Amino acid sequence: MNRATLTVMIASAALLVGCRIPSCLHSSPVIRGEQVRHTANDLNHDLPASALYARLGMEHSKAPEAEASTSLLESPRADESVQLASVDLPLSLSIPTGDPFVPSEAQELSLEGAIQLALERNPNLTTVRASEPVAHAAFHVAETYPWNPQFQTQVLPYSRDRNGNDGAVSQQHVIVQTFELGGQQHYRERAAAANWRQVSGTVRQAELTTAAQTITLFFGALFQHELRDMNQALAEMNEQLVGVMQRRQKAGQANNADVELARLQSQTTRRQQRLTEASYQTAYVNLLSQLNLSVSIEFALSNEWLQCRWRPIDEIILASPAITTATPLNQASEMKSDVGCMLTQPENETILRQIIGDRPDVSAARAGVAMARENLRLAKAMKRPNLQIGPMWQRDETATQYWGVQAQMDIPVVNTGSTLVSQRYAEWRQQQVTAQQLENRAVLEARAAITRYERSRVLVEQSREESVRTLSESLQPFEDQFKAGQINLLQVFAARTAIVQSRQSYLDLLNELALAVADVTQSTGLPPQLLMEEDKPNLGQAEELPLP
Repeated sequence: MNRATLTVMIASAALLVGCRIPSCLHSSPVIRGEQVRHTANDLNHDLPASALYARLGMEHSKAPEAEASTSLLESPRADESVQLASVDLPLSLSIPTGDPFVPSEAQELSLEGAIQLALERNPNLTTVRASEPVAHAAFHVAETYPWNPQFQTQVLPYSRDRNGNDGAVSQQHVIVQTFELGGQQHYRERAAAANWRQVSGTVRQAELTTAAQTITLFFGALFQHELRDMNQALAEMNEQLVGVMQRRQKAGQANNADVELARLQSQTTRRQQRLTEASYQTAYVNLLSQLNLSVSIEFALSNEWLQCRWRPIDEIILASPAITTATPLNQASEMKSDVGCMLTQPENETILRQIIGDRPDVSAARAGVAMARENLRLAKAMKRPNLQIGPMWQRDETATQYWGVQAQMDIPVVNTGSTLVSQRYAEWRQQQVTAQQLENRAVLEARAAITRYERSRVLVEQSREESVRTLSESLQPFEDQFKAGQINLLQVFAARTAIVQSRQSYLDLLNELALAVADVTQSTGLPPQLLMEEDKPNLGQAEELPLP
């Protein structure tokens, strides 16, 4: 092969490599460079959703759709940083860089701090987050064209003519490139982008679930803490009463039955105090396990649920111009509600669906529909056979040179691709049904959670004024009357029992409200800070972390 021939072959190979992108043979756009944002916008039209914070008129970094056109479809540079999936949650919590926050014994752990620690350290959430880099890598695999140029050569160094003379060395060289005439590359990239979006939604759903579980465990520990303190105070009062009765016995003002009754009551309350102490320690250890902290750490829990007031859901919705402007809230439906909540009525289901549309699992299901649709389009595109074509150079044993083109294409006779299209269509329909039913279930869950929250909130507000005083303050008038000899010991015990039962019933109401708050956060994505009327410290903007 002379130098000119080699030069021509190299030039042909370079031309094939440069033209291997199927856009040369197909009109479908292909994701390259600035066209990445084009595909992202197409996906956003397929999956309409906006951030709940933007609807509520609150500060938030970016909506998930806005991030999809940058962080989801473009690789960040080494000096850039992108926000973790957790900041897409309606939770106004940040994941700071640097050393993780661990409360010391001198600090109080608030609800915000507990959720932040759970988002940073929960082992199950860390495992789920590890799936997002895999989807990231899979997208980059999909955006790489799978076919490389092929070089074929055939050399016959020995040849003789009929006269026995040695002929020239016969050789043949071919360079071929595979072209996807159906534009499959375009659909592969869109399917991979939808898969990345689905995985991101799964991660955000895991973060939302972790936050809701942390709310339940935090308030559960507070509930057991209050029960322990109440029983401890009651046990101390009964021990003091035993001493009073013993002194009265010595003074001849009480008999042995009164002393034994006081001692028996003291033993009963002390056993109850030890039981509540064990229950609190169990709840406290469960909270530490959720936060992935050592059980040896001891810190105080911020007792904020006794001071804060909880906002009605309708008040939050009416304060959101982004929601009420698009779909006005039917305020007449409040008359039909047994809990006084307009959002739970069928007339306002559109607004409820608008709110749950931002749930991560709903967004992930919609991304699954988009991925199945792109796989269907890919299967249809694969019905068109690929074309292998390229230049060929040949020289026979008589030193005659030939130039030409070699092409190859499958004939779709046995396998036409129709069965794969049928399978992909069935999968697409399956994802559509799954997404629709998930959205319907999310509406039912949100309505049930809001109803439970409103009913619990009303009961707590009705009982709040009755439970303002502490246990010792409530019992003080009865103790004073007992010391003055106006009431007997049995009346003191009856008063204590009634006050303790009233106090415990109020704590039960608070615990029910706390569980309802966790349900609202889980089903709607509303953060507990948004439901509280008490002013909370500003946590600042969410920190940004570079992707690994």
